[in-house]
Amino acid sequence: MSDNKKSLDDYVTEIPAEDGVVVIYFSDLGPQVGWRTVFLVEYGGPLLIMTILLAFRLTIWGGKAKPLALNQWVLVACAYFHYIKRELESLFVHRFSKDTMPIKNIFINCTHYWVFFGAAMTLILRPGYTPPAWLPAYGSYLFAGFFLFFAFMNGACHMVLRNLRAPGSTERGIPHGWGFGVISCANYFWESMTWLMFAIPSQQWCAYAFWFFSSAIMCVWAKAKHDRYKKDFPEYPTIRKAMIPFIF
Repeated sequence: MSDNKKSLDDYVTEIPAEDGVVVIYFSDLGPQVGWRTVFLVEYGGPLLIMTILLAFRLTIWGGKAKPLALNQWVLVACAYFHYIKRELESLFVHRFSKDTMPIKNIFINCTHYWVFFGAAMTLILRPGYTPPAWLPAYGSYLFAGFFLFFAFMNGACHMVLRNLRAPGSTERGIPHGWGFGVISCANYFWESMTWLMFAIPSQQWCAYAFWFFSSAIMCVWAKAKHDRYKKDFPEYPTIRKAMIPFIF
């Protein structure tokens, strides 16, 4: 959810003229697309890609490889859970501070989710994939448990952010609970931890790359939001960091 709200005044310049006439200049923001639309498309891509890859793995690739291992099924289930959760949140939870974003952003966002995550799932579902030798069967369930826990914490943070803003308003507030006591963007922290719990049991470089770049991007967003919280709220807790507790 974005806090980078700008009102019409940010895009309009008023120049007083004679006889009480005010000249208004509008800035051209270029082609726009709805925030909700972008979220639905970018999260829908991985669901479609996984479904296609899974179908290939169970049919065309299936004759060349052994059946899917427990670790593969668990990773696929976790990924499905995450992106279905994100689609539902986009539809029913998020209250966007902006109605639209530049249309180019949909291509940037989709590249991240569709290409990088798609590459990670391709490696995980390929016929030659072998689960890590050090990971016993119960280990797959253990990492899945952490994955679901962090996903739950992320969802709880989204509900906190939703309740800070009344429908149709642009008001902002200070979030509390679910990790917000020590970091300004607890939702980003839990999101990062979620994908780390996916990368470790997969042991695929693409999964680690997806986690790293996702976390790096969220750190940039978190720093901007943290600075704005401190600017807008003089009483903002000084103990809080941007995204990583006690560090950053």
